[in-house]
Amino acid sequence: MDNRGKAGCGCLIFILVASMVVVAVLFHPFTLKIISGQLIYEDKIYPADAIFVPRFFEDKNGEVYIDAFREYWAGNGNLIWVEEDRVLGVSLSEIIMKNASARGIKEGVIKRLEVNGEGTSRVKKIKEAFSKAGIKKVIVVVPEYASRRFHMWFGSDNGRTVYLIKPVHVSYFKRDRWWKEAVSREMLFKEVTYMASYGLERFKYGEKEDPQRR
Repeated sequence: MDNRGKAGCGCLIFILVASMVVVAVLFHPFTLKIISGQLIYEDKIYPADAIFVPRFFEDKNGEVYIDAFREYWAGNGNLIWVEEDRVLGVSLSEIIMKNASARGIKEGVIKRLEVNGEGTSRVKKIKEAFSKAGIKKVIVVVPEYASRRFHMWFGSDNGRTVYLIKPVHVSYFKRDRWWKEAVSREMLFKEVTYMASYGLERFKYGEKEDPQRR
């Protein structure tokens, strides 16, 4: 089916959130709380082949990684894949490996995933990496404020891999008073921008057919 010219769900969500922002600024904080709630999406979690933790620069205390460790201990994944980066010249995956080992997670469980690019280009490369690795089900662990975006990015995959979104409450995002906290405001408006960009991209170009599905 040719989806060219049709607005994707991301565009509709952005319009909804943007409209609510305008209204909320003029009205009660209760409405502002509803806005942050629109960013949150959660799948029912069941055992998967792998747990994946994308890189979030603002997660300075590793709260998302700790939750990924919990999912591993709960038996919901055999491996934990982490998006590689450098922190003061040190490999992020090596830091995570050391933390995992300190928590009793055996060697070999943590796998590094190196990709480059931004936005949907980066997402495409991540999907390709999991597909090449033969992974069928992945739990994607992300901060709660980014969960709707990651559902939009990963929720419409080509069918070879199932992605389950697991939102994590993080201390630096104040969901119930985001408008009063500089970091929380920044995170929320970044998410609205990401979703707007994704929605407009789908509206302009439509869904591109994967040649491997023919």
